[in-house]
Amino acid sequence: MDLYLMRHGIAADQDPVRFPDDALRPLDARGEKQVDGIAKAMRRLDLELDTIWCSPFVRTRQTAAAVARKLGLDDRLQE
Repeated sequence: MDLYLMRHGIAADQDPVRFPDDALRPLDARGEKQVDGIAKAMRRLDLELDTIWCSPFVRTRQTAAAVARKLGLDDRLQE
């Protein structure tokens, strides 16, 4: 069994007014671009993934969803 770990992309700066709970901080524009590039690289590697798991944090869901979409694995995304 192979296990690949990936950290979420660059997230918005901490701001207790906009994001009173750290789990609500989304990816920022740089993070979205970063994740897109990583997902493209993963596609070129032709990885065979059974499942993509993520935490319930907004930025991790965004990261995992972008990777799943780019790899055509939307149905394998689990929180």
